Amino acid sequence: MATDNTKEWQLTYSDMIYWKFNGDVPNWSVLGDVGFMEVALELEPNAKILDLGCALGYHAIELSRRGYHVTGLDYSDAFLREARIASREAAQDVHFVHGDMSQMTFDEEFDAVVLWGNSFGSLSDVENRNTLSCIEHALKKGGSVLIDTQNYFSLPENLTKRWHFDTQDQDLLFLTEGTRDILQGRFGFNVVAINLRSGKRHEMPFSWRLYLVPELERIVSDAGLTRKRIYGDDPKLVDWKSYQRGEPTPYSPAGFTENAAKRILLCAKA
Repeated sequence: MATDNTKEWQLTYSDMIYWKFNGDVPNWSVLGDVGFMEVALELEPNAKILDLGCALGYHAIELSRRGYHVTGLDYSDAFLREARIASREAAQDVHFVHGDMSQMTFDEEFDAVVLWGNSFGSLSDVENRNTLSCIEHALKKGGSVLIDTQNYFSLPENLTKRWHFDTQDQDLLFLTEGTRDILQGRFGFNVVAINLRSGKRHEMPFSWRLYLVPELERIVSDAGLTRKRIYGDDPKLVDWKSYQRGEPTPYSPAGFTENAAKRILLCAKA
C-alpha cells in the first residue's frame, strides 16, 4: 500500500496497469462526452479549456480537434507520456502538464474547466476542497466548470471480493475487494494485479468521498463557485433511444434522480 510519503491515489494513478483494469475509453464515448461538454458549458469558439485529471488525453485531444485551446493536467507522468504521444499522432497541439489538481497555481486563465471521470472525490476532504478553490482561481470571471461525480445517496453495502483474469492477457490476474468507511463517508475497492508470468504485484486502492448534494453545494460555495444545475442520466427520464454514437451524451437536469448513476455539476465563477 501507500508509504508515508505516497498518497493512495498517487499509487493508483501512477501505474499503467490501471488501464488493464479500467479499460480504454471507447471513441464513441469520448465524442459523446465532449459533445455534452460543449453544450453544457456553452463553449465559445477558441475558448481556453483546462482538462483536470486528463489521463491519456482522450477528451483533451478531442476538444482540441474541435478548435479549442486545451491544457490537460494530470499527476501521472506515465499517463502524460501516452497523452503526448496520442496528441502528436492526432496532430493536435494540447499543452499537457504534470501537477496535483489540489495545488494548481493557474490565475484566471481559462474560460472553462472540466473535471471528468469521477476524479473528484478521490482525494481527501482537504484536497477536494483545495481543488475547488484552485478551479475558482483558474477560471476567468464568468467561466464555468463541469464536475463529474458518482450519484450515491448512501454508502454501498455490497462489498464483494472476486478474482478475474484480464480479458486479453490471461497471465494477469486481478483480485478486487470492496471497501467502506462509514466515519469518513468513503466507498471504494482495493485492487491487486498479479502477473503470473513474472510474479510482479501491482496495488491500486480506489476510494471516493461520497458527498450528498447539500455538502457539495456548501463546499462549492465556500470555494467561490455557484452551482447552476445538476445533470443526471436516469434511463427512465433521459432519451437514450435517440442517442446516436458520436452525438452529445443526453445528460439532463430532469435525469438527475435517485436512479441516476451520474451526477454532473455545472458551476460558475461570479
